[in-house]
Amino acid sequence: MNNFKTYVNYAQPVVEAINKHHNEFYLLQYCGIRPQDLCVDEENLIKFEASGEPGAFKGDIPLIYAQYGEETGASLAIELTAEHRKLLSKELAFELFGEHFDLWEDGVVYALLDHEYYQTCSGFAVHEIVDPTSGGVGNALDFISDRLKLPFFNLHEGKSNLDFILD
Repeated sequence: MNNFKTYVNYAQPVVEAINKHHNEFYLLQYCGIRPQDLCVDEENLIKFEASGEPGAFKGDIPLIYAQYGEETGASLAIELTAEHRKLLSKELAFELFGEHFDLWEDGVVYALLDHEYYQTCSGFAVHEIVDPTSGGVGNALDFISDRLKLPFFNLHEGKSNLDFILD
């Protein structure tokens, strides 16, 4: 099992309790997507293709979708290997990694995105790109924990045993 799926399974009971008793929009999902499941709109925001929502996709790129508000308040963490990055459309790669997207080294990177909502459009914008030298999967999972306001699950604070069950 990969670290994203392990994290979602670990945090899911807390998320479900918050959803049931406090915030009906509170949600945490793991899914695998394909490169074509994401696109860039005319406002340079990243969106899911019209064919569905995160849980409906079936691919091998790990993604965590965290929602904590109705119209605003959602974040994504996407784990991209070098092979996955080669399959991204040029527009999506540019939006994720900037003009030098083709210079990224081999290995895994984590794209951390926040939802933005405007009067005429909405979608996800890059918050940060993290690689193993700048925090790796720990920073990606802490990003999701911070967005959900669940500091108990922050790996760098060591309040849970989550760091012992991750790969």
